[in-house]
Amino acid sequence: MRDLLTKIALRSDEELMTWLDSNYRNAAITELHKRYGNKSLGFFIRMLNGDTDRAQDLNQDLFLRILERHKMFNPSFSFYTWLFTIARNMVFTELKKKKKEIRANDELPMMALQEGDYDKTVFRKQLTSSLNNLSIDHRMAFELRFIQGLSVKEIAAIVEVPEGTIKSRLYHATNKVSMELKEFYPLNDKLFKLS
Repeated sequence: MRDLLTKIALRSDEELMTWLDSNYRNAAITELHKRYGNKSLGFFIRMLNGDTDRAQDLNQDLFLRILERHKMFNPSFSFYTWLFTIARNMVFTELKKKKKEIRANDELPMMALQEGDYDKTVFRKQLTSSLNNLSIDHRMAFELRFIQGLSVKEIAAIVEVPEGTIKSRLYHATNKVSMELKEFYPLNDKLFKLS
């Protein structure tokens, strides 16, 4: 059993996807969840304005969809991009069902802040509030670029719009957030590098 776990841990995401048709199906999906479950959960929490219960449900559904639709995955492409394409579609479906405002108290793990540091705590709360005030398109671009670390090209593939549109969304999102956080300069200046 230990040999199997070691063997699976050494495989690429794309290889694990091919294993979903084999006897190693459970081990492969468990490994993929281990690698990406927390990232996708954080994505859902932030995109749903802190609704952790619904985010957990969607995260579980995400991995069930991966199991159900694994034959649709093309191993010559990135699994990470495919995962967030599915997650993005799930968010839009969820937001269509639920048009009301949800509380804006989620906290972003994108910065390592020291406990008890008042200025940084205030900064994080203001950043969270600023991001929640963005349109869903701008917030999604921001999330995928600065929190998930995806390239502009990958984001464009996920959201199915041209790269120029993503660059525009990132430009407007970072400008708006930076303006709302200008009192915290230079801390906010280090966050939004597009390179």
